[in-house]
Amino acid sequence: MLIKIGGSLTDHARMITRIIRESGRDLLIIPGGGTFADAVRQRNVAGTAAHFMAIAAMDQYGWLLSANGLPVRREPVMAGEPVIFLPYNHMVKTDPLPHSWNITSDTISAYYASMLSVPLLILKSIDYIRDPDGEVPVLLPGMVTRDLDPAFIPYVTRHHVSGFILCGSDHARLAAFLRGEDVPGTIFGSTI
Repeated sequence: MLIKIGGSLTDHARMITRIIRESGRDLLIIPGGGTFADAVRQRNVAGTAAHFMAIAAMDQYGWLLSANGLPVRREPVMAGEPVIFLPYNHMVKTDPLPHSWNITSDTISAYYASMLSVPLLILKSIDYIRDPDGEVPVLLPGMVTRDLDPAFIPYVTRHHVSGFILCGSDHARLAAFLRGEDVPGTIFGSTI
């Protein structure tokens, strides 16, 4: 399984990485951009420069996560244990996605889940993805939400990526999910 740890969860990084490490599962962790990517946005950078600067920001957050005892790798390969994947070098080399703020670490994580044919777990700081009518337990094609980047739902629909989105700041919920228990959150694709 690929796990994307949202940048909004920086204050929970130590506990999240501990839960992941203690799960003993084969997990590839991809970091969000967090405050590092926000700094790029604040500079009003656009296009290719913004795209790769934001991906470099994901690497920075990955290094921060690694300070909690998880190894780092630069190639998207399942390692048989929890490891943090730093995507910058691979993304520069392969350049598989459009260069736009419509593509963030949400869609980048979906790209890697599709490439590796593994389910995707996205950790955010909300209980459910929300649309204009409220919380949504299941993402549907064409749904509009501000909780994910605009390219995410079309990408996971087109590439048949399955996964789950849950509140990473609820440590008990994350641990339960990794044990295979049912927990509140938003599902997409088929069940994982």
